[in-house]
Amino acid sequence: MSVYLEAAVDMKDEIEEIWTALHGMPEPPFQETKTAGFIAYRLSEAGFDVKKGLADTGIVADLGDPAAGDLTGPVIALRADMDAMRHDIDGREVWVHSCGHDAHSTIVITAGLMLARRCAGARGRLRLIFQPGEETGLGAGRMIEAGAVRGVDALLGMHLRPVSECRVGQATPCLWHSAGRTLSYSVVGKPSHTGRPHLGINVADAVAMATLAVNNVKPDPLRCATVNVVALSAGDGPGGVIPERGSLTVNIRSESDQIADELSSKVDGAVRAVVAANGAEAGLKREKQMPAPRYDEGMIALARRAIVSVLGEGGVVEKITTPGSEDFHWYARRTPRLHAAYIGLGANFSPGLHHPDASFDKKALVYGAAILAEAAADFLNSGISFEVGCEGRRM
Repeated sequence: MSVYLEAAVDMKDEIEEIWTALHGMPEPPFQETKTAGFIAYRLSEAGFDVKKGLADTGIVADLGDPAAGDLTGPVIALRADMDAMRHDIDGREVWVHSCGHDAHSTIVITAGLMLARRCAGARGRLRLIFQPGEETGLGAGRMIEAGAVRGVDALLGMHLRPVSECRVGQATPCLWHSAGRTLSYSVVGKPSHTGRPHLGINVADAVAMATLAVNNVKPDPLRCATVNVVALSAGDGPGGVIPERGSLTVNIRSESDQIADELSSKVDGAVRAVVAANGAEAGLKREKQMPAPRYDEGMIALARRAIVSVLGEGGVVEKITTPGSEDFHWYARRTPRLHAAYIGLGANFSPGLHHPDASFDKKALVYGAAILAEAAADFLNSGISFEVGCEGRRM
């Protein structure tokens, strides 16, 4: 049995205690103050040098004391996200950890605690990154700007997977996310009395016809891509008024950034043309982008060895392609020297990601912590170094 799996099993009660605490404090993006305080306390107690307040609530924790000259050698970072998701339940706004970010933070905390106790004399350095605002698509970029991956050579992320992709006791060293684009438009018409519609420009007509136009943007069926209208509105005033203002939001997913960009251009052209044909105006008020992955084969191999060590050869799922997106991939996209991989962890997550009643098998916390600790220890003890500028290759 893997020494880190043994250690994680011995820490089972502590792991569940950490998860229970984090699960009980779901917080909006960039407002994860209680979460950050809890994480910082646990890691400081374990001897990590903790920096708080990056990108508002983000944390970077280094193993060792920089003042004592401990921080030498190549650096591997383990990254977790912290924010919860908003759901409307029985007419109330409720924040819920329905994407497993509480579990990801638990796993990275636990891996860090195990490594702090076992990696004396390592030839590399460990950094833990706790990122706010993943669901907004902005968290990774803001952490990069704050210096979270400055000096980091290698980066690993991990995400619980729904039962349809892999089961508890399985994991993939290569979770291939989709590129994602979200286009949010404001639409402006002209108000008038409903008895005199010819004097106004009905934004409801413009939004409805723009929705139909978006539905006619057809991705190539031989490529993995989707285009969906996910939100629309038109007016909120009294029933006797032609509405002046509306909105439309479109989400695009695809296997590559190129396809996502091509579809975004088609959607944008369709929306603007149809809205203009109705006499209204469409303005793009926000564009959210999630890039396709940029992985390094050496890091994928490192992750695979760790999975085999913890779960055995039979626990490896070589690659999973998912329509989900992750802002994790901005780290490697915006930091060319960074070598990254992303592990998908079987957790029997159901009924599905982003569902307010989501739940998972807690054994995944033990397996996930052991896998990340094994991978980091492999890196730290071997003193791996990478050639700067290596692009890595898609599997």
